[in-house]
Amino acid sequence: MSVTLKLRSAALAQLDAATIAAHAHAQPGVVTVRTRMRHRDLLARALAGLRAQVTDDGTSVVAAWEGRRITFGYGPEGVQVAHVDGPGLVPEEASRLVLSVDEAYAAEVQRAVLARLKDRAAQAGMRVEAERVNADQSISVTLAATS
Repeated sequence: MSVTLKLRSAALAQLDAATIAAHAHAQPGVVTVRTRMRHRDLLARALAGLRAQVTDDGTSVVAAWEGRRITFGYGPEGVQVAHVDGPGLVPEEASRLVLSVDEAYAAEVQRAVLARLKDRAAQAGMRVEAERVNADQSISVTLAATS
């Protein structure tokens, strides 16, 4: 028996410009949005992959690059809050920046899920029979029973 699973980062990336705009607060040079990027280690890896200078003080993750800074912390409802600032920042630029972080984060989540799937497959007596990255960057994995 074999099973094919498709891991699609696009399915994880549900944050879009309209969502960001709906949560943006009008303040010159500052845009704050609510996001789903909850795993600090995956967030830090995603930001490092985008060549940001990343610091984590235990309460927030801060990324800085090209005159922009995003501070990720938790809001009152436990939702991650991304606070973007920098000289001359406009909401559209902040939206693009947060979306690029969201895409990188989704890819990190996809890699973590794939690694966990492979570990659990081996523990369940299965092996990866085939693995393919599709045109849409999703990953198809075929598992086969070892016995």
